[in-house]
Amino acid sequence: MSLNLDKSRWAKIPFGDVIDSITDRVDDPSTAGVDRYVGLEHLDPGVMTVQRWDSPDKVEAQKLRFQPGDVIFGRRRAYQKKVARAEFEGICSAHALVLRARPGKMAPDFLPVFLSSDYFLDRAIAISVGSLSPTVNWRDLRVQEFDLPPLDEQQRIAHLLWAGEQERRAIGEVSQSLEQVRSVTRDELFRTVDAPRVLFESLCSIPSQNGVTLKKSERAGTVPMVNMGEMFRGEVIDTTSDYERVVHPGDHFLLGAGDLLFARRSIVFEGAGACCLVPDLSEPHTFESSVIRSRVSVEAADPHYVLHFFRSESGRNVMSQIVRRGPVSGIAGSELRTLNLPVPDLVSQQSMVREIDRASAVSPLLARRAEAASLLKRDLLNLIFGGR
Repeated sequence: MSLNLDKSRWAKIPFGDVIDSITDRVDDPSTAGVDRYVGLEHLDPGVMTVQRWDSPDKVEAQKLRFQPGDVIFGRRRAYQKKVARAEFEGICSAHALVLRARPGKMAPDFLPVFLSSDYFLDRAIAISVGSLSPTVNWRDLRVQEFDLPPLDEQQRIAHLLWAGEQERRAIGEVSQSLEQVRSVTRDELFRTVDAPRVLFESLCSIPSQNGVTLKKSERAGTVPMVNMGEMFRGEVIDTTSDYERVVHPGDHFLLGAGDLLFARRSIVFEGAGACCLVPDLSEPHTFESSVIRSRVSVEAADPHYVLHFFRSESGRNVMSQIVRRGPVSGIAGSELRTLNLPVPDLVSQQSMVREIDRASAVSPLLARRAEAASLLKRDLLNLIFGGR
């Protein structure tokens, strides 16, 4: 593939000469005068626009205000590659940088494209400071020099990459519609299910267990560690994520296919207790201390059935009974075990699972199309910024 790039026109420029870091601080989020809060958990790697958010009245502590067109960059744990342009005004986590293209110096549409490239992100990761939660500081980032194209070529590159992003968004809108149908189907099934209610604990071969707590010396290793961010990306854990790798924590903390994970804490009330399923694993994975693991006995229940229950409206209502409110909402594993859920026979459980999944039967095809669009974007970014 040839893009006819004339890199002889590119110039090495300090980041702070073309980008401004916006530090409009908001001390009380509930009085910010906006209706959207974007936390790092709302930013999806590889997605160049903000697609998810929450209400500011559900969070506390100081935040940053952003304007339409600003780019939110997750400076904490930059290896998670969370970069997205906002198309609305709002406030975001103070663990992010709000970046704005300087007029006449960088094309606004080019900024999120550039920040999404490994060329930029690898540098950001390299200058991060701290071990437990490595963080990019603006004073270090602003002096970094990057090879950048002139404005006319920035605009051409941005037009090309945003065309791919528009295709991805169109696919996403279709997928979202299908997911809404699936959600309605699931809610209705659990609203009308007629079955004995049993303790969650009685279904488990391994009772609820908090994840591993690691010392600083144990943070570098070979075992991928599922983190809290995965609890909000989908109902099945993504094993392709670029996880932090830690030392082997012992078999007691290794995940298995069919395990259920629960968010032990969340800065928003609805996030506490969020449930996800562990798929087949190609290598051992562990899970961090903010995540609770339960392993359902397959003789007692289908893990997919239990997953669907806790993600249904009925299941969320049951979970809300044990969520503790506060600056950080949370649940305790000991209380999770005491929840009651309806459990019909296995044949009926599997029938409900099939009916729920039937509503999104074409989702794998859409996922493959979205993956193809993402791969094309990655290849284009590597081709453009991969070297002079």
